[in-house]
Amino acid sequence: MNYTLVIYDIPDDNLRNKISDACKRFGLEALQRSAYGGFISSGIKKELVAVLERLLKRNQGNIKIYTICKFDLKLMIDLGEPVFEKKGKEFLV
Repeated sequence: MNYTLVIYDIPDDNLRNKISDACKRFGLEALQRSAYGGFISSGIKKELVAVLERLLKRNQGNIKIYTICKFDLKLMIDLGEPVFEKKGKEFLV
C-alpha cells in the first residue's frame, strides 16, 4: 500500500465539509484543514476518487490526489506545529 495525499481548495463550506467527510470515511486522517493522508489500497483509492469526482462535479474548486511510496514518504520534511488541534472528530482553530 502506498500513502495517499488529498489536498483541496474548495470555496463552498458545505462542499468542503462533504469532501472532508469522504476522506475520513475512506480511512484518511486530517493533516491540515484541507489536507488528508493515509495508507489505503489502490482499490479504496479508486472508490475515493470516484466519490470526490461526483462531489466536485459542476462545482468550483480543485482537488489534488497524490500517491507517495513509503521510501519517498520517509524523505518528508515537517516544519513547525499545526495551527489546529484535533479534538475527537472536530477541529479547534
